[in-house]
Amino acid sequence: MTDVLPARLKSARGWLVGAVVGTGAGAWLAVAWASARELEFSGRLGVVGIALTLGSAEVAYLVWRNWALDQRGPGKAAAAGASVGSLLVLGATFGGVKGEGFVPMAMGVGLLGAATAIGLLGVYRATGKSTAGTMTAMVVVLALAYFASVLWAAVPQA
Repeated sequence: MTDVLPARLKSARGWLVGAVVGTGAGAWLAVAWASARELEFSGRLGVVGIALTLGSAEVAYLVWRNWALDQRGPGKAAAAGASVGSLLVLGATFGGVKGEGFVPMAMGVGLLGAATAIGLLGVYRATGKSTAGTMTAMVVVLALAYFASVLWAAVPQA
């Protein structure tokens, strides 16, 4: 057991997946907290929570899969994009939500979608064929794009 633990702590793939899941979970908790305190925005914050859950889970899988397929570049890029997207959502919801706060939330959800697309590209490039996993990633990209457009509609007009 003591010989296995240090090797696992050195796994870049594990750290990348942990970063995606950790930032996604932190952002999700901030959204849940903001949703309970800002009831007029709770419906749209629910959309953000669904997008965070869906996007973070899919990107974590794609990063893991890219690494296994020796696609290091797309794996790193997808992890970075998803983490930054989750951090944007976290920053927008941490101190409370205002109408203008939906701009960084929509950008964060959009980054999650872009990270999913990058991960999908890496998996598709490595396998050279469409599979159930690539089709699922494509559906997630489309869903996140839709969620980002819903959030852009929530931004108040000046």
